[in-house]
Amino acid sequence: MSSVVDETSNQNISADLARILDAARSGNDNLAYELAAAAISRGVRAPILFEISARGLAKRGRESEALAQLATLRRMPAGDAALLIRIGVMQLRLGAPQEAVESFDAAVGLDPDNSQAHYERGVALGVLGRMAEMQEAHERVIALEPKHADALASLALIAARSGDTALARSYAAQSLTYKPSGALADAALALAEINDGQLAEAQLRLDRLAGNKAFANDTWIDIALSDAGDAFARRHCFAQAFDAYASVGERRRSRQSAAMAGRRAVDAVLRRTAYFNKCTPWAQEASRDLASPVKEHVFILGFMRSATTLLATILASNETVCATDEREFLAEPAGRFLFSDETLDELANLGEEQLARWRSSYWKAVQDMGVAVEDSIFVNKMPFNALRLPLIAKFFPDARIILAVRDPRDVVLSCFRQRFEANPLTFEFLRLDDCARFYAATMELVERCRQKLTIRVREHKYEEMIGDFDASIRDVCAFLDMEWNATMRDFVSASGMIAPRSVSGAQVRRGLYSEGIGQWRRYSAQLAPIMPILEPWIRRFGYPAA
Repeated sequence: MSSVVDETSNQNISADLARILDAARSGNDNLAYELAAAAISRGVRAPILFEISARGLAKRGRESEALAQLATLRRMPAGDAALLIRIGVMQLRLGAPQEAVESFDAAVGLDPDNSQAHYERGVALGVLGRMAEMQEAHERVIALEPKHADALASLALIAARSGDTALARSYAAQSLTYKPSGALADAALALAEINDGQLAEAQLRLDRLAGNKAFANDTWIDIALSDAGDAFARRHCFAQAFDAYASVGERRRSRQSAAMAGRRAVDAVLRRTAYFNKCTPWAQEASRDLASPVKEHVFILGFMRSATTLLATILASNETVCATDEREFLAEPAGRFLFSDETLDELANLGEEQLARWRSSYWKAVQDMGVAVEDSIFVNKMPFNALRLPLIAKFFPDARIILAVRDPRDVVLSCFRQRFEANPLTFEFLRLDDCARFYAATMELVERCRQKLTIRVREHKYEEMIGDFDASIRDVCAFLDMEWNATMRDFVSASGMIAPRSVSGAQVRRGLYSEGIGQWRRYSAQLAPIMPILEPWIRRFGYPAA
């Protein structure tokens, strides 16, 4: 906070601002936040107040409010690159990398030779998956400041990820010359060692990194450890790979646990399931969605990593289909109706006028997305809409629902291995047993909803689609009352609908491949403790026990 305070030493500052800055200087961040929030509520618009307020909100786990404060701060006249850099760093920590890039771009615009602005911009681009641009940004840093140890370490990791171990070792050695304790350079060396077959040396280096509490909050170490897991897996060292993934999960979990206290997604799902276990079946909805602009309304849902993106992309390759990739249209009614027995009862008994308002709100959100859905078969692909089947049943009784199914062992393993953005849903993926319980709880809720709600559901198995693409997709087309088209085999051409940084998107752009089937067998020893949790669903969906 000292850099923030030092720049605001105006002798004419108001008494309110003086008190706030005194609190900040003395390290009393809680008092500084309370005073800043009170001043903002009275209409004071000094930029320092919004910065202090955003920090305080973030510390309390109120990320969306903190981002709103930062957005207000960004709209204020800014002639200070240092302030813009601080805003961007906070935005990045709060999970808003695109907004962070915009703040860093503004800082670079004010001060083109500011090496730190270029460095932080590169970090944000890396979080967005724009690795070529990240590399370019960090090469610019080195041009401006050849001894910038962190940029050198970043370039070392980029080189190691691409397999250029000689370049990775060169950059890492330079970085460690200027910053001997540099964790990222050490991680890049570990990845280079794995690629070169020096597995014992790499494991020792990774163990030191993972056990060093000084690096506990370094998200780039998470990325490096995850990359090391992938590198071990490529060498068929699956025990070491699993340990690397588990280490990443524990690191991320320790940082997120406080913010997720009382917000566990699995608890919400279990409460919802308990409601449907005891409630009487909901009456079939007689009301119809008169606001719908589409020919057919389709929901693709299930669990993350169940090939929902692949199926949506295949359908989108048909000219009659308009598909969206994980756009949020049901958040408001979900927050309103799905988190208590009383609100679920209220949802069950909504009248025609209320239903019409919620439907109109949904379709307005779709329209605001800017995609022409009129007279199309509209495919809303959002895996965790599986948790919102009560909303779908009430609002859209004519909708067709495709439940994406994949071997539960592969699903859970894949979720555990990925680095998703932090939220209450993905928090459940950070430990293998939590992920398995969350999967089982989600599938149990889907089963109860299918029993108690009037919904049209078709299960679609990933493995069957890989085994006989034409037959599987023809069956889906029949369920949706749409014509099969041979051009759907060329679904990669429709992959532009997928978010560029999406892991699933990168895999879809590879086309069809069978390597994703049975990955769990490589980790059967590590998955053994969760098999009793998954076994009922392995049987339910017809997968072999071994």
